[in-house]
Amino acid sequence: MHSIARASTATSFPTEQLLDATAASSRTWTFTNSETGRPVTVTCMQGCTDDHTQDIATPTHPIDIACWSDQDGDTTLPIDPNTGTVEDLAVLATRIQVDPFSQVVAHRLPYACVEIVQENYIAVDPDGLLSVINTLAGRLHAMRRTHADLVRVRAEYVEREARVEGHVDRIIAAITTPTAEVQV
Repeated sequence: MHSIARASTATSFPTEQLLDATAASSRTWTFTNSETGRPVTVTCMQGCTDDHTQDIATPTHPIDIACWSDQDGDTTLPIDPNTGTVEDLAVLATRIQVDPFSQVVAHRLPYACVEIVQENYIAVDPDGLLSVINTLAGRLHAMRRTHADLVRVRAEYVEREARVEGHVDRIIAAITTPTAEVQV
């Protein structure tokens, strides 16, 4: 079971949602629904690291309420976003999020947010996350093949260029030194 916010009867959303009985570290807090003016009590999902201070301090629309965990690390790659300037952008970061009052019913349960490239996310359920993992694993396998091909092709290229340069050096030596013997 996952910790889901308990919705207020002042909204058109379900009045009772399951709460995780083991969510001892979950925070419970109240915000003012900006549509109704009524208080709504929310219990964060276990592991929520979002700072809800602003939600508590000002009237908020329920759809804007979200809980999430910290991302699983920052990995960046130097990417040129078609501007001519390379930027270090975050790639493939994931976090767990729940939007307890979302119009997308599936987002009322914790789901994975996968940041493909900085500020570009896809939202997936557990099966969807496994699909993303499998897709990326396939791409990783393909990238490893490409890496092996690159190493091989590069070595062959360097070797060929060295042979060509060697031949050129010998030909130049033969042209500049009339008595030199050239073997090609």
